[in-house]
Amino acid sequence: MKIRLLICLMILFSIAAANSNLVSAQAQGQTPIHLKVNDHYVLYTFPAPPFVDQKGRLLIPLQAAGDILGGKVTYNAANKTASVDLLGRNVTATIGSPEISVNGESVTMDTVPIMKSNAMFLPVSILLKDTDAKMEWDSKRGLLKLRHDSFTESSVLMKFKGQDLAQVIDANAFDLTSFDLDRKKGVLNIYAMYESGLSPASRQIDFNPLIVYSKGTYSVNPYSKPSMFYKVKITTPGNLVYTRNIDTTNADKDYVKYITSVARLIN
Repeated sequence: MKIRLLICLMILFSIAAANSNLVSAQAQGQTPIHLKVNDHYVLYTFPAPPFVDQKGRLLIPLQAAGDILGGKVTYNAANKTASVDLLGRNVTATIGSPEISVNGESVTMDTVPIMKSNAMFLPVSILLKDTDAKMEWDSKRGLLKLRHDSFTESSVLMKFKGQDLAQVIDANAFDLTSFDLDRKKGVLNIYAMYESGLSPASRQIDFNPLIVYSKGTYSVNPYSKPSMFYKVKITTPGNLVYTRNIDTTNADKDYVKYITSVARLIN
């Protein structure tokens, strides 16, 4: 009984810590970053960023399960049911129901897929449980870290291939915590933490955000061609904001579909 109580308290504290980070970022008009896939932080996924629900589960749009994780997804609007084939598993889930099917076997979740902004959002963990993908939940940060070689081959992350043209000193030097995007001005701010003893020079800080648009075009600046349209400001020791100008488009014709970013210290 005491063990069960201790486990419940640990879960509650984990959710509370994640919610505390969420409230802090939102209070400053920022959107918390909750997902990291291999070396890429996932900031934005159309029509809304990944988010942590009241059960402490990270939800992503159904389409992102295909575009970022490399799964094959289908959606039946008539019965509000989606099917995802990923890493040798088939998961079928229905909006509002905790009952899912995994390779034909019935499983009950502790949360439910939802409809948000006319898109289905579902828990990432149900797609990757019992696969060889690595999942690590940082409860203090409210960040889910996923790692599998195949993710780099997804339609979004593969666009970053060939951009690592400079010497990378530390591929994980910075922890991206939140972001904000001014669509009218086309300004993207990315907020990050780092070990205060690092003291990096601005030219060594490269987040290299990848912007993918709905029509398939994308923008990413190779290390060999550093952008003149970004700046780094160290706000306090161990904290900084990276500001980048991005192309804005007519939302009726084209729009930002995904924003990912690495967080590297380069030579």
